[in-house]
Amino acid sequence: MTHTEQDQAVTVTLERRSEPRVKSILPVFLKTPNAHPMEACLLDVSPHGARLRVPEPVPVGANVRIEAPDLLLFGSVKWCCVTHGAHEAGITLSLPLEMLGELQKLNATLLKDGQSTLAGK
Repeated sequence: MTHTEQDQAVTVTLERRSEPRVKSILPVFLKTPNAHPMEACLLDVSPHGARLRVPEPVPVGANVRIEAPDLLLFGSVKWCCVTHGAHEAGITLSLPLEMLGELQKLNATLLKDGQSTLAGK
């Protein structure tokens, strides 16, 4: 296999995802039903998933809530492992990010309409 063929094979392997992921380094809080909230770091996100660096293992299958200013995501832990000496967790989101954006627009419209109604009284 030539060097170019190896590069192409690596590129194909890296591009297996069905959705693009956006890289991030956002501090968040991860909350699970039976544990204290923990500080985490959102490493990347896609419309249906997220990857977090966490200080300790998170049980696979656990329902989670990811919070930060102007961000609230719900999902479940799909995997958790040690990568480069740190715990990472893959989260399957309950609502696709597109839906969250639409809900945010709807909420803003409703709030604006509510304020207009209150101002008119």
